[in-house]
Amino acid sequence: MGKAFEITVWKPHAGMWSDAMKNLKEVMEIFKAEGVSDIQIMQGHAGKDVGSIVVIQTFKGLADNGAVNEAIGNSAKMGEWMKAHGKDDFAALVSHDLYVESE
Repeated sequence: MGKAFEITVWKPHAGMWSDAMKNLKEVMEIFKAEGVSDIQIMQGHAGKDVGSIVVIQTFKGLADNGAVNEAIGNSAKMGEWMKAHGKDDFAALVSHDLYVESE
């Protein structure tokens, strides 16, 4: 199996772009510390994701994806972040999908 990719699309609420980016960047740092290989945050400029934030997380493979997601679920830093921001309403989740690189 090749690399695995989690692709998440968020639609920030009106006037909340800065808050959405701030929160996603904070979470990104926690995820990287727990072992996500790479994270890209992009803004949709054409097609179905115009005005959305697209987050692409890269993992070594599906097993790594599972192990890292478990580590994030057990992360003290993620728990602290969730206590502080878990109910913040800065964006709507549009989609969250997992892909594996084809060989």
